[in-house]
Amino acid sequence: MSLIYQDPSLSHDEAIRRLASDLDENVVSALLSIGLNDTDRAWAQDTCLKYLTNKTEAIVASAVTALGHIARRHGGMNTETVLPALETVQRKFPALKGIIEDTLDDIDTFT
Repeated sequence: MSLIYQDPSLSHDEAIRRLASDLDENVVSALLSIGLNDTDRAWAQDTCLKYLTNKTEAIVASAVTALGHIARRHGGMNTETVLPALETVQRKFPALKGIIEDTLDDIDTFT
């Protein structure tokens, strides 16, 4: 198996375009870029929260990971909203336990 590195840096507008495409790979790359790059913390957090309810595990995993990046980069997060949402994801997608734990560690450490 070979891995291909992709630069996760997208402009805000390009991330929005990719989210609107509804193609899984575009949504995943947009979410990761939002978590790593977007300067609007509230918008980034709300966007990721929206995708936590997606039916596709890869998209949900990307939204969870992006929330961890947002916590680390911005040092703040609405934990009253995010923490219950992550609990819901854990029940729906038990396989994401490790990713969720990493994100919870980031939230705990940086917010």
